[in-house]
Amino acid sequence: KGIGTGALLLSAILWLAGVRTPLTAFVGPAIGCLFVTLTAAILVADLERPERFYYILVRPNWRSWMVWGAYFLTAHGAIAAAWMIAGWYGSNTTVTALAVPAIVVSILATSYTGFLFAQGLGRDLWQGPLAAFDLIAQALIEGAAAMLIALAIVPSLGVGGNAAAPLILALGGALVVHLLFLAVEHLTPSPTRHHELATRAISRGAFAPFFWGGAIVGGGVVPLALLGAASIVETLQSPAMAALVASLALEGAFAWEYVWVEAGQSVPLS
Repeated sequence: KGIGTGALLLSAILWLAGVRTPLTAFVGPAIGCLFVTLTAAILVADLERPERFYYILVRPNWRSWMVWGAYFLTAHGAIAAAWMIAGWYGSNTTVTALAVPAIVVSILATSYTGFLFAQGLGRDLWQGPLAAFDLIAQALIEGAAAMLIALAIVPSLGVGGNAAAPLILALGGALVVHLLFLAVEHLTPSPTRHHELATRAISRGAFAPFFWGGAIVGGGVVPLALLGAASIVETLQSPAMAALVASLALEGAFAWEYVWVEAGQSVPLS
């Protein structure tokens, strides 16, 4: 989901900043539409009675973040699809009108998952608003990475403006913010015993290889170091370098998502 919401969010931000390229006009929103649609399909398939998924929309329980998430994902898909059509036909005015709503729904569709998981009151790792903000940082990482990989594969997507530089900046900045969130989560005192056990399982237990090797070093420190080195030797615009950094950042984001979900459930409730 983060790839989809991040791609639409960055497309909207870049469009409003004046980056009018095929990447922001069509491909970024297309990535957003595709991955959010896949997310919705997986969520529906995971329901106990998938054939009744529409009940979430027609008989909503407004106290559930799952319901709010269903509406956010639907709105995200609709705006992304409308953007794609407008971009395909070259209607810049329509795309500009969609940009601010796209930013809003992208943030909502990204962050609601943090509040949804927080409704699992027995899982202390998932409590508090920190996860919702970190999910936004992760979406920026994943969306920027996906768009950079698309640019590396088809360089002509950047014709008409320099999309690579702001995407790399967004990727690096979001990586720093994400690592800071992880530092706060793991270096500050745990509020409960269950939270302490979950963070211990992450840093020193069964999930440590994924956490340190995937989320921290391979998907955080290494791509940031490559970005720093590339900027010094002026190879930052190299498609191969951008694709490498993007791939590592994606791997790190996926590693942390796996760790966060699984470690949150690893502590016995009693």
